[in-house]
Amino acid sequence: MTWLGLDIGGANIKIASTEGQTRSIPFRFWVGHQRLKDTLSEIMGEFPNCNVAATMTAELADCFESRKEGVNYIVDALVEVCGRLDLGEPVFAGTDLEFRPASEAKRLWLRTAASNWAMMAAFAARYLPDQTGVVVDMGSTTTDIIPVLEGQIAAEGKTDSERFRNGELVYVGADRTPVCSVVNWLKHDGKDFPAAAELFATVGDAMLLCGHVDEDASRCDTADGRPRTIRHAAQRMCRMACEDVDTVGMETATGFAQHVLSMVNYHITDSIVCLEHTRGFKNIIVTGSGVGFIKPKLESMYPEVGITSLGDHVDGEVNTVAPAWAVAVLADERLPR
Repeated sequence: MTWLGLDIGGANIKIASTEGQTRSIPFRFWVGHQRLKDTLSEIMGEFPNCNVAATMTAELADCFESRKEGVNYIVDALVEVCGRLDLGEPVFAGTDLEFRPASEAKRLWLRTAASNWAMMAAFAARYLPDQTGVVVDMGSTTTDIIPVLEGQIAAEGKTDSERFRNGELVYVGADRTPVCSVVNWLKHDGKDFPAAAELFATVGDAMLLCGHVDEDASRCDTADGRPRTIRHAAQRMCRMACEDVDTVGMETATGFAQHVLSMVNYHITDSIVCLEHTRGFKNIIVTGSGVGFIKPKLESMYPEVGITSLGDHVDGEVNTVAPAWAVAVLADERLPR
C-alpha cells in the first residue's frame, strides 16, 4: 500500500508518495490556518487508499498562542481529514525518529514539533559513504546543518531552539528571508547604500535577479504582493535602498542582489565552519529548494570533500520535498502494513 508523506510547514505544504509523486504548495499559515482542513482535503483527495505519515514545522506560526497549541491544531486537522477520506489513522514523526498515533503525538508534542529535519537527515544519511558526513538542507526559510556519524544523527540540539542557539539551524533560506535580516548595507559599483529595516524585498528576489530561479508571474507571495517577475523583483530590491529601478537602473538592482546572496552564502558557510562537530567529515549531502544555490558554493569552499545532492541519489524532484519523502519512505520501511 502506498505511503503519503506530508511536511506541513509554515509557508508551504510538501507532499511525496512512495510511488514517486511530489508536490509543494504555498500555504501561508500565519494568515490562512483556518483553511488547513480544506487544503489538506484537496491535496490528499488525489491519493486514495494510502497510508499517511506527517511531519511539521508550522506549529511555530504566530497564529498560534504556543507551539503546543500549533501541534494540537495540525494533528487534529489531519486526523479529521483522514477520517473524511477514509484513509485511516495518520502517524506523526518525532525528533527521536519514532512514528506515533495522534494521541501520543499530542502528548509528546515537543518531540512532534519541528521534527522534519531529523527524519530528513536519517533518510539522507544512507547515501553518505559509511553513513557519515554532514547533511545541509537549504529550504525557503531556514537552513539545517546536521552532522551524521555512522548512520546516527550527531546534532547537539534536538529542538529548533537548541539547534538555533548552537548554529545547527540557520535562519536564512532561499526565498522568504527578508533582505534586511541579511544585510545592513547594499553594495554596488563601489558605492554603499544603507538597507532599510523594512520588509521591502526577500532573498527570493535576489535569487530571481541573479538567475537562480525562473520568473513565475502566477505567484504573488512576495513582499509587496506583486508577481515574481524580474522587473518587480528589481523594484523590490531597489526599494531596500529607498530607490526605484527608474532612478538607479537594473544593473544596480542586480548588483544589490549579488551582494545579498554573497551574505546569504556567508551566513550559511560560516555556521558550517564554526560547528566543531562538522570538521573533518569528508562528505556532504545537500538538499532543499536552495540546493542549486548552496551546492556550488560548498563545492568551491570544500574542493576535497565529496558533495552530492539528495536528488543525485533518488530523484531530482525530491530535493524540494525531502522531509515529506523521508517520512513516506521511513514509515513504509518501519511500520506494519
